[in-house]
Amino acid sequence: MTKQERINEWEKKIEQIVSNYKNLSKRCDAADEAGTLTTEGNLFRAIWSAFESMLNMVDQHDWISWYLFENDCGARKMEAGYDDEISKITTPRQLAKLIVEGEERYNVSIEQQNIDITTPNNK
Repeated sequence: MTKQERINEWEKKIEQIVSNYKNLSKRCDAADEAGTLTTEGNLFRAIWSAFESMLNMVDQHDWISWYLFENDCGARKMEAGYDDEISKITTPRQLAKLIVEGEERYNVSIEQQNIDITTPNNK
């Protein structure tokens, strides 16, 4: 797979993860407001523990977790990179490029990870 193909593949995966994260967060917030789910409860912890476990399997260097939680899906416009090549990461595409750069540095590709995070249509 070429570098560009790997960037495209990561971008799709990141977009799917971000979409799932936002959907899950929205639904958990609504359930909390309705009184059917509490943030201190076991179900809430199980839901988010499963999501974080999936992230750990997909992204060994925690870039996606950083993008979701610290960088607020790019809204905080935080900077990241390697050596002197630091830039704002505001889109899944920019994050995908950063991850592929890390793959090249650490010789670990998405193909070697063989992970599929696609999910059925969330309704």
